[in-house]
Amino acid sequence: MIHNIIFCNYFFICSLFTPLLTINKYIIHFINFSVFKHSIVIIDNKMTTLRPFNCDDLFKFNNVNLDSLTETYAIPFYMQYLAHWPEYFQVAESPTGEIMGYIMGKSEGQPDSWHGHVTALTVAPEYRRLGVAGVLMNWLEEISEKKDAWFVDLYVRVSNTVAISMYKSLGYTVYRTVLEYYSGDPDEDAYDMRKALSRDVEKKSIIPLEHPVRLDDCD
Repeated sequence: MIHNIIFCNYFFICSLFTPLLTINKYIIHFINFSVFKHSIVIIDNKMTTLRPFNCDDLFKFNNVNLDSLTETYAIPFYMQYLAHWPEYFQVAESPTGEIMGYIMGKSEGQPDSWHGHVTALTVAPEYRRLGVAGVLMNWLEEISEKKDAWFVDLYVRVSNTVAISMYKSLGYTVYRTVLEYYSGDPDEDAYDMRKALSRDVEKKSIIPLEHPVRLDDCD
């Protein structure tokens, strides 16, 4: 039995039998406060807050975006996601208020291919290999389940072997290769990786395509 007592918004909340989530050999203890729209998780023996991304975070997350493989966008792009898919835009915050990582996504597609999409996922260098990315991905998958999605997908550079391995450990597989998805000198291909959700009982949404596609062919 796990006994957690947390002071939140001037209320003491006692949670018994907290559900466990095992990610990459780390045990994550979830305590959900739906009324506060926050969750508390224990990562690396430290209390971590999962909360909605807000406008102030746009001025605090530069340390998270230092990685050259992290895609960065103009502020209006982030604001669009905050306005349309706020439930998909989450932050992992340390006890000292630092942004450990964040995930940004959306739900999209036709009825027979309705899915959750991971637009961006990144973790600050000092908080990597602790299970933060897995916790954020789990959050997005749960949101997608509630929206009755068939699967969750994401794009990743074919050269980003660390990220590819991490996604595979979370149950994602390569669905197709998208040629020259990332602009650059030279352009770089991307893997479209997918994970079937409970609605897709037969897992038809993740059957790999035999041939690569162009960006214009992606739905």
